[in-house]
Amino acid sequence: MSLDRVLAPTFTWDLWAAADRILGWCSDDSFFYFRLWLVGLGRDMFGRVAREPDALAEAPEVQRLAGRSPRSWTDHEWPEWEELDYVAGQAFEDVTGKTHDDFNDAIGAQNFEDPEPKDPAGERWDVNRGEETARRLPRLSALFPVSEAK
Repeated sequence: MSLDRVLAPTFTWDLWAAADRILGWCSDDSFFYFRLWLVGLGRDMFGRVAREPDALAEAPEVQRLAGRSPRSWTDHEWPEWEELDYVAGQAFEDVTGKTHDDFNDAIGAQNFEDPEPKDPAGERWDVNRGEETARRLPRLSALFPVSEAK
């Protein structure tokens, strides 16, 4: 199974809002790296979070960040794993001795269809609206409170 297929169920507005709540902001790139980081939490937690993003509040890796400014997080603590996106390409290069461009050509030759839709699933909503967030992500809201004026 490809990494893209594994990540597909996590491409939701609710999970994006959860990531935004934890990180304090979340661009499309940081959301992708956040979703890669979820893989590292293990199959059980990954599946729970895909179904219920508020379950992130139970992850010790998230709990350790609560009440602290993202500026104080170490590189190791940041909930992102960009490097995971490069593993297949690096393995291809190591095994074949070919280049990254050769890897991209090989992937393109497979006529691979991206399993991810253009837009996240579900309804887009504003994570900075306190009442809305408290209703949709109650446990994360308690861990990562934010003012309405954000």
